[in-house]
Amino acid sequence: MSLNKRLILTTPGTTPDEAFFNIALYSGNDSTQAITGVGFQPDLVWIKPRNQTENHTVHDSTRGSTNQLATNSTSAAREQSNTITSFDSDGFTSGSDNNTNKSSINYVAWCWRAGGGTTSTNNDGSTTSTVQASPLSGFSIVKYTGTGSNATIGHGLSTAPDWIIMKNLDRAGYGWLVYHQAISEEKYMVLNTGAAQADQASIFNDTAPTSSVFSVGTDTFGNYNGDDYIAYCWHDVSGFSKFGSYTGNGSTTGPVVNIGFQPDYLLVKRAEIGDSWRIFDSARSTSNTREEYLDADSTAAEATSQFNTVDFLSNGFQPRCIGSTLNNSGGTYTYAAFKTTH
Repeated sequence: MSLNKRLILTTPGTTPDEAFFNIALYSGNDSTQAITGVGFQPDLVWIKPRNQTENHTVHDSTRGSTNQLATNSTSAAREQSNTITSFDSDGFTSGSDNNTNKSSINYVAWCWRAGGGTTSTNNDGSTTSTVQASPLSGFSIVKYTGTGSNATIGHGLSTAPDWIIMKNLDRAGYGWLVYHQAISEEKYMVLNTGAAQADQASIFNDTAPTSSVFSVGTDTFGNYNGDDYIAYCWHDVSGFSKFGSYTGNGSTTGPVVNIGFQPDYLLVKRAEIGDSWRIFDSARSTSNTREEYLDADSTAAEATSQFNTVDFLSNGFQPRCIGSTLNNSGGTYTYAAFKTTH
């Protein structure tokens, strides 16, 4: 199944055939299906059925393609042999699992490239980590084992991460811990619940990431002694990715958020109250105003609403609605934005 469009990222110092992020739309067939046209071999694939209530599933090449997590769930990682069966040179292959390839269901897959599946041992932190990284695109996949004590973890990038999402692989009941530079290292959010930001020193040890490590405290959320964790780390890359915040104005002509490029993927979360992690992209909504959204913390199918609309601009984005999730007057909103080409 070919991708609906092929978009290549070129950044200073790269060759034209290098790509790091793309979006695939496809329809399930209840069998085995190769999704091609992505433009590279992905290392992180995040899939959501669009027209059915099902989990968001996350697969990466460090854990292995069949090892599945769900962004809307606290479940431990599990082996599912008929989900993503391989990461391929131009995409990925899926088995017949409902989350990734059920007949009559339409899917979106957000795909990132890291280190091509090649991992290395990283000793930059007090705890040894296993890392595959793409410093050029500002993305790394980090696996480490908790110690229960204050620790630092090597992330393999050359710049401090601006956004980290991490998950306990071994233990059910522990959700997705989120660091976002816009709310500082003193606070954290939870991807699977949409809960408001919380202040707890024992999560990130009140210590900002550096160019070589990020910190975890004594709390079992991110550092349960003996349990394995996966962390996805990103930092800003000019013209490709941006992680920041804006303040809502409560108007249908919301604030223009200048990020220096036109995004193809946008995730927004209001920080100070409980609200959804809302995802828009240019593949599902091909022109302004972008209306189709999915929520990372929910199994709900794709939806539209006049209270959840946004324009993608040449230099950023602009909420075009009044409502708590995107543009309440005085609300603080964190975001993650990516571009497929520039």
